[in-house]
Amino acid sequence: MTNLLGKCNILDVDKLLVNTYVEIDSYSQRLNPNFTSYPFDTPRNMGKNDLWIAPLAAFPGLGLVTADSDFDHLHNIFFEVRKIQAADFVPYF
Repeated sequence: MTNLLGKCNILDVDKLLVNTYVEIDSYSQRLNPNFTSYPFDTPRNMGKNDLWIAPLAAFPGLGLVTADSDFDHLHNIFFEVRKIQAADFVPYF
């Protein structure tokens, strides 16, 4: 376990991460003052867990890998979204 944890990056939940959370949430609601246009017509209500996952990818400049479409509206705005097919992983479970 120590070997595995030694290879992990740990991010502190600090003001900068919380600011990224707020930026993504307000963008999703079409209320972010830093944007004058949006590629979607209606607000995108994200679940609270997804709202924490998104800034954890965006803040350090990572991409996000997902099997669903919950992050599509953030693609190439805050990070790259890469889609995988959940069925491809069935043999491993």
